[in-house]
Amino acid sequence: MESSTDEIQLSEIIGTIVDSWKMIVSIVFLMLITGGLYAVLVQPIYQADVLLQVEERSEGISGLVELSELLQEDSPVTAEFEIIRSRMVLGTAVKNLKLDIVAKPEYFPFVNLIIDHSKERIKVENFEVPMVYRGEPFKLVASSDNNFKLFDSDDNFLVQGETGKPVKLSIAGEGDIKLFVSELISKPGTNFKLIKKAKITAINDLKKVMGISEQGKQSGILRLILTGPDRVKITAILNEIANIYLRQSVERKSAEAEKTLQFLEKQLPVLKDKMENAEAALNNYRLQKGSVDLSLETQSTLEKIVTVDAQLTQLRSDREELIRQFTPEHPRIASIDAQMHNLNKELQKVDYKVRGLPGTQQEILRLTRDLEVSSSLYTSLMNSAQELKVVKAGAVGNVRIVDYAVIPNKPVKPNKGLVVALSVVLGVLIGVGAAFLRKSLRGAVEDPNVLEKKIGLPVYATVPYSHKQKKIYKESRRDIKKNAVLAVAFPEDLAIESLRSLRTSLHFTQLNARNNIILVTSSRPDSGKSFISVNLCAVLADIDKRVLIVDADFRKGQLHNYFNIQREPGMSDAISSEIELDKCIHNTAINNLSIVPGGMVPLNPSELLMNDKVTKVLNIFSEKFDYVIIDSPPVLAVTDAAIIGSMAGTTILVVRDGQSPLREIEQSIKQLKQAGANLCGAVFNGMKAVSSRYGYGKYYGYSYSDKK
Repeated sequence: MESSTDEIQLSEIIGTIVDSWKMIVSIVFLMLITGGLYAVLVQPIYQADVLLQVEERSEGISGLVELSELLQEDSPVTAEFEIIRSRMVLGTAVKNLKLDIVAKPEYFPFVNLIIDHSKERIKVENFEVPMVYRGEPFKLVASSDNNFKLFDSDDNFLVQGETGKPVKLSIAGEGDIKLFVSELISKPGTNFKLIKKAKITAINDLKKVMGISEQGKQSGILRLILTGPDRVKITAILNEIANIYLRQSVERKSAEAEKTLQFLEKQLPVLKDKMENAEAALNNYRLQKGSVDLSLETQSTLEKIVTVDAQLTQLRSDREELIRQFTPEHPRIASIDAQMHNLNKELQKVDYKVRGLPGTQQEILRLTRDLEVSSSLYTSLMNSAQELKVVKAGAVGNVRIVDYAVIPNKPVKPNKGLVVALSVVLGVLIGVGAAFLRKSLRGAVEDPNVLEKKIGLPVYATVPYSHKQKKIYKESRRDIKKNAVLAVAFPEDLAIESLRSLRTSLHFTQLNARNNIILVTSSRPDSGKSFISVNLCAVLADIDKRVLIVDADFRKGQLHNYFNIQREPGMSDAISSEIELDKCIHNTAINNLSIVPGGMVPLNPSELLMNDKVTKVLNIFSEKFDYVIIDSPPVLAVTDAAIIGSMAGTTILVVRDGQSPLREIEQSIKQLKQAGANLCGAVFNGMKAVSSRYGYGKYYGYSYSDKK
């Protein structure tokens, strides 16, 4: 049971799509055209990129590694990202390339997509405006002989200038406007838009279109990406940013070396004086005491003291340099402190040993130690200063440019193939969604089973839609010798086969009816009740029954057009005047079938039908013919059908597929029953060959015109 329900739902979904295939195809075609126009007309966007390498350490000249280690610090990639995005780098690029000046031709947006402006160029070398005008658009209008006129945002004339000559305009209380146009190639009258951005605005705009990423994990390779409509411009901007970033890296390393060199140059004179003083003190003491020889043990102790003192002095110098860059808790400073602590302990042990020597040797040892330490440290710093001068001159930084940006030859946006494909997919989705939306909003009955299950109204016949009816109706309008009856022109049509089953059902229904008058009506216009009435009469006449069809729609009756006869005299004339009934009955080209057309259009059709003479006329018709088929107006439109329904022995309600909502049909049934009509069943008309009609769509494939 569950699978059957699923099958029905799937069938309904497919059927809804098939029903609306024309609308879906139209929407897909429209979206395809829209996507194609977008892909062709939208301004192409190009992308350029540059590769940079950030090295962990940058060594200068071979042999200076030990010194350069002091100057090198690992720079995390995330920190390099921020340096590239900084105002120091981007601001310099904005200044060098004048990215804070916008100068471009001004056109209507759509025209700008179609017309090629490559021959129209403007190059502005300088454009300075007061602060209040930053970001405000100015208009430059080209004139003949390389002249131009400048207007403000309100189209007020400001100044006239010439290409290649600076222009200056003073604005009282605000400042000067300075403009220098070095190149202007365009037709006279062409408008150009000029904008002087604030520097921070230009930097932020550049940030928005620039992307930075690391290629691989911890590779140190940075990729800078820039997108924009001008492929030459974005390439120049990227290369400028890369060069600026490289220069700042070199300058940073050179500046570090310069700071260290300045520190050493301040220390060298102090150490030189200290060394000279120590040498003078030792010489004076020797002159006073004479030649004093040191034992081998004392000399060894002296060498050890000098070595430890030299190490301590070097560590103090290193710590003083680092303390300017880091806090005392930094690991490198903490390591130096630990080394100094150990050396001080060792020096204390040596000092304790020295106290056991004679006084003269202790003094000689002290003075010699001071001289040796000062000389060693002075010589070391002199060498370091020379090395730093070389490092400063040959600084290369820790950044190198791997690949410069090149001018791209293909745009990255739009991807024409992808745009077209997405347009088709979007068109299908919108089309299918519109099909289901239309179905849900329409809410009309599309399944004859609904009438039987929800209303309890038997469906006597399901008549498929027939295109042949529309064809023969048009032919009959051109040739008066032809009629528009489908049952005559195409007796084997499936719609006529369905009416034959209706004929069989009516045969049994008429056994219990009070008369042989059959009323055919509908809830709304254009349901096809006239088609049903005419062809039902034709199939009844085909079994040698005398049939009369009466057009009771005095307002818009069209039955006479099916048979190419005159509308008058007809039913309205038979009721309202003394015209003989025989003159109102017209023979048709179909054997056993006669027609009473609508007749003259009365002023008050409903009141005319309430005339007592209507019953008499219908009774006469009933006696003369085996079947009297009355085609009446729609039930909900006027009261005519309800009036006639009380006189007919059988009433049939025609329901058009996908046209009448269920509540509308219920209201029609209610009005007919209140009027005393004997509503026997319904005819489900215009059934289309779609899968949504579960159980019907496999063989219904014809239609008829929506003429009455």
